[in-house]
Amino acid sequence: MSGYRVPTSLTLADRADTIFVGTVMGERREADGSGGVVLVRPTLLLKGSALPQQVALGGWLAKAREMITRSDPRELRQPNSDALGGGCTRYVFAKDMKLLLFFERKAGKLVFAGYPFARVSEDVPSDDSRWVKAVRTYVAIAALPGSERKSALIARRDALRAQPGDTDAAAIADDIDRELAAQRTPPFD
Repeated sequence: MSGYRVPTSLTLADRADTIFVGTVMGERREADGSGGVVLVRPTLLLKGSALPQQVALGGWLAKAREMITRSDPRELRQPNSDALGGGCTRYVFAKDMKLLLFFERKAGKLVFAGYPFARVSEDVPSDDSRWVKAVRTYVAIAALPGSERKSALIARRDALRAQPGDTDAAAIADDIDRELAAQRTPPFD
């Protein structure tokens, strides 16, 4: 769509009402076998007031391992390649896959924040993976008033750069540089 810009990580953290890591438990299909949802049990709350008991994502479980496109555990900008085609969001998952998901509240209901081409449903290897660490950083920054965010990002970037040998810290610091270069108002006031 003309004028659409993929939300940055800070923008996603700012807009989301609930962000969590969860485990794919199964799927539910319509009686005729068409359409369906993947059921996820949230396990780690990164943003929000409470961890939902279960959420449903549009999609299905892959029938074979070859159908699964795993997220690159080192990547912080590009979404899983499945989000770059079809419905512009990821919709093929595997049972027991651990996902980091973004949800928003609309009309009082928690719904998946399915922004096209965005990192809203990445699989992660652990609760302490690089993407989880980066999202924690952006959630903390998004909680600040807009006028404080830029200086907080710079301070956090500098603190991360002061951790020699930590490849996750270095990658997140580089991502913060890209975030600073990409930002416009909001989420900076």
